[in-house]
Amino acid sequence: MIGSRKTAACAAAATMIFAQAASVLTLTVPGRADDLEAGKAQFLKSCGTCHSAEPGAAPRQGPNLHGVIGRKAGTLPGFTYSPALQSWGEVWTEDLLEPWITNAQLTRPGTVMNYRQADEDKRKLIIQYLKSLSAK
Repeated sequence: MIGSRKTAACAAAATMIFAQAASVLTLTVPGRADDLEAGKAQFLKSCGTCHSAEPGAAPRQGPNLHGVIGRKAGTLPGFTYSPALQSWGEVWTEDLLEPWITNAQLTRPGTVMNYRQADEDKRKLIIQYLKSLSAK
């Protein structure tokens, strides 16, 4: 009887611990609403000072990034790009944004963007968010 009470108590404690852990941990699944909210928050924190991302919003120090994936680099009307970006000819993709956000000046020498993000998880959140704002 004592053994079964201990077993039941241990099982109840384990269930409670797992339930608490599940409420604290969120698995990142690309495209999930909470993942996109985390991406938006990371974009605002890392990129929002220099870039807007709302449709039709005016550029800031950098161009508006709404719809950036699929757009030819250096071509958004209303923003004056560096000659390095104007002449680049690349189209923004998720794969191109990865090294760009890591170190834009290394990716395309002559650009004026100084921001660098060394954290891969933060870059992925930003890129996932930008992807959600781009044409499907």
